Order: sequence, then structure tokens, then C-alpha cells
Amino acid sequence: MGSWRSSKFIAICFVTTSLALASPTVLAQDQAPEARPSSPWQWLKRGSISGEARFRFEAFEQDGPPFTAPAYAPTLRLALGYETPSFRGFSLFAQGEAVIITGPADFNDPTLPSLRRPDRPAILDPRSLELNQGFVRWRHTFDHKHVELRAGRQEMTLNDGRFLSNSFWRQVHGSFDSVKFDTDLPHDFSFTYAFIGRFNREVGYDAIDGHPPMHTHVANLAWARHDQVNLSLYTLLLDYLSPPQFSLSTQTYGLRATGPYRLSPRWSVLYTAEFAKQMNYGTNPYRVDANYYLGEFGPGWRGVEVKIACALLAGRSSTDLLTTPLAPPRNGFTDLFFNNPSIPAGSGLQARYLNATGPLPLIGQITLIYYDYHSDFPRVHYGSEFDSQVSHRFKKTGNRLEIGWRFSRYWADRLFTNAIRTSLYTSFTL
Repeated sequence: MGSWRSSKFIAICFVTTSLALASPTVLAQDQAPEARPSSPWQWLKRGSISGEARFRFEAFEQDGPPFTAPAYAPTLRLALGYETPSFRGFSLFAQGEAVIITGPADFNDPTLPSLRRPDRPAILDPRSLELNQGFVRWRHTFDHKHVELRAGRQEMTLNDGRFLSNSFWRQVHGSFDSVKFDTDLPHDFSFTYAFIGRFNREVGYDAIDGHPPMHTHVANLAWARHDQVNLSLYTLLLDYLSPPQFSLSTQTYGLRATGPYRLSPRWSVLYTAEFAKQMNYGTNPYRVDANYYLGEFGPGWRGVEVKIACALLAGRSSTDLLTTPLAPPRNGFTDLFFNNPSIPAGSGLQARYLNATGPLPLIGQITLIYYDYHSDFPRVHYGSEFDSQVSHRFKKTGNRLEIGWRFSRYWADRLFTNAIRTSLYTSFTL
């Protein structure tokens, strides 16, 4: 019911704003007579249309009980969006999203009773038909500084997406019912603030806890020096309003510095250093005191990047560990580390990895990653993983058509079981 009311509210805002923007009387006040369109339809034709069609076949095999056979999912994502022309800085954007299971499929989505197959590995790509984004945007420029305000349902990312982002790899991206404010500041500073009232998760519109309500505040103060450094001081105050998520309410404060530092037109130094402190907040009944560390370093040369890195998501028990419920899975394409793990042998996650990415002639972009996983406390070896991805964009289509392949292999030690996950996909973007 809460999700239906939220969608109804957004729809009313859109209809009201569209009528106001399309009104010839209002347009006449802002435009000279010769610039005024002959009809609301002519004015709406000046807007921009966006869209994407992405087909993916994904297979996931994992050893041991309870899995008796591999999971496989052929799905098609269709997204269509439209943004009105700007009037006095205001515009309106709406994007619909549909996910279709295109053929025989057999996979587990534990959040949906109709797709719950505990004897198959989980692939979170349910059938879906919903409003993915729908917001009013206001933009203004003064003294070469930009200000933007968005209100409605929107996709949103904080820095690299570790604590807040959308699941762009999954067919349902997920979105936030929120108000977001961005502004440029003097001396190369910028500031972002957002209030989030609901998170529309990537598991779809009719999933269990698919739209948890919250009162969440996000703030980010950034400073950049071109080709040298990007600094970010951020906070995320996450406060869930429904009891199943109370234990995920946390306050996070972080500092992040990242490059690249360019040495010449061809060479650069790649680096990232980040620290965050997370504690319990709001409705959380448990004590949380967990740290997050990220360090990356390596060379960059003509589009080729090689980095050695370590990420630590601290944890000391099942209730005292770092959580990132507003972000998509990280640390490997298998998505086995969807959540920061906690088992009797150890809690938390330390992921050491080597990442190499760059273009290959006639093939396209290739990425290779090797992970080695340990717990934080006490220290045990979880396992290791190898990931690869190859993608090719066709220049004759203006890079709109892309084909790709993902492959990942997990070798288990003290956590999970051996697993193989692979995906073939093709997408076309307007």
C-alpha cells in the first residue's frame, strides 16, 4: 500500500507539472511571440527520448546442497524515458522499465514466492513492470556555477557506489524516492544533499520488502584538482521505518581521495584511499562500531589500467559488522558476497584483489580481476575468485549496440561452495 501511494503521488506530480509546462499561456510569458510553439504538441516534440533494450542469458552453478542443478535465466530489459523541454529551468523526466523472462527459465529469487527455488542458485532478475524514474528537475546557472534540484523517483550514486548506488548490472536497476540538491561552489568545491524516503530495490515491485520506507540523509562535500586528485567528505544517515530492517539503520562518515594523477598524456598514477566509520543509528537496537578501508594503487597507460587493491568491511559478530543495504553487490561477479558475511568461524570481509582493464584491438574492452577473501575477525580464509568481462561496441551504430560476456569462478575454502557464473548479453541504447 505504501508503494502504491508513493507511485500515485509521483504520478499526480507529473500530470500537474506537465499541464503547467505545456500551457500556452505560461509559455507566452517566457518567450517572445515568434519563438512560441504553435501548440503544446509542438512544444513537447522538442523534448528528448531515451531508451534501452538489453537481453541477457545468465547461468549460475554452485556445488553442494541444497543445490541440485544449475540456475539459468533468459531475460529482456526494456526501458523508455522522456524528458520535456526546459521552461524557466524546470523540466520533467519519466522512465518506465519492464523485465520479461523470454524463455524457459529455472532460477531462485528468494524475495518472490513465485520464483522461490531454494534448490537453485539465486539470480535476482524477476519479471517487472514499473516506473523506474519519475522526477521534476530544476536547473540554474549563475556566475558559471550550476545548481540542480530533483524531486521524485530517481537513480542515485554516492562516489564509487560502495554505500549508495543502483544495480546497473541487474535488469531491474532500483531507484530512490528522494529529493536531491547539487551545487557548484567556489574554489573547485561542490556539494550534494539528498533526502531518501523509500528505496525501490532491484528485486522488483512485488517482492517481499521490495520498497522499504526510511528517513535517510546523504551529504557529500567534494573538491577536485583536474588530473591530480578528487577529495570527498561524506555522510550517510540511514534510518529504516519498518521493523524487518531496523538492524540495518546506521550512520556512516567517510573521507575519500582518488586519482588519477596524470604524469603525461599517456601515463598516469591510479590511486584510491578511503576510510569510513559506521555506527548504529535511529531504529537499530544493536551496537555497531565498524570501519571501512579501501586502498588501490597502480599505473595507467593509454587506457590500460592495472591496480592492486585491498578493501576491508569490518565485522566482529552478526550484529556488529559493516552493512551497505543501499548499494548493489560488490567484491566479485558471482555476487556470493552480496552481504558482509558472518559465520561461526569469522565475521567481516577483507578482499585483496588485482584488477587489469583496457582495450584490445578488434575485440573491445576487457577486464580481469583476481580476488582473495579473508574474514576480519577472527581471521580465516573464505576462498578466492577469478572474474573476466569482455564487451564490444559497434562504431557503425554510434556505439549504441554492445555485446558482451561475463565469466566468474569461485574456489571455496571456509565459506560457500565452488561456483561458476556466466552471462552473455547484448544491448542497444537510444
